[in-house]
Amino acid sequence: MELDFDPQVEKQMQRGGIPRGIVELIIRFGERQHSCGIERYAVTRRTIKRIRRYLGPDSGRILERYASLYAITIENRVVTVARNGRPIRRILNDQQTHRKEAEQFIRR
Repeated sequence: MELDFDPQVEKQMQRGGIPRGIVELIIRFGERQHSCGIERYAVTRRTIKRIRRYLGPDSGRILERYASLYAITIENRVVTVARNGRPIRRILNDQQTHRKEAEQFIRR
């Protein structure tokens, strides 16, 4: 998959010290969420294990520095790369909880 980086994203990455190769690894091996044409890729423990298998055992140590990163793409164009304060699993659980609460509220 050929990725296109938005110029603004490249500036963000440069300011944040995030190498382009790391973002490409996150998109290739990261946990993926798809919603309305937008795809979000995040680093999880599973992601780090996959990359270790692919690149070798020492590569996981390098990626642990970037464990809080996520990338958002639209049609193979990277539009956002940012650090996240919470792991993706926590976000998914929060989204499911909010969805259930909203459904219960609507039923009332």
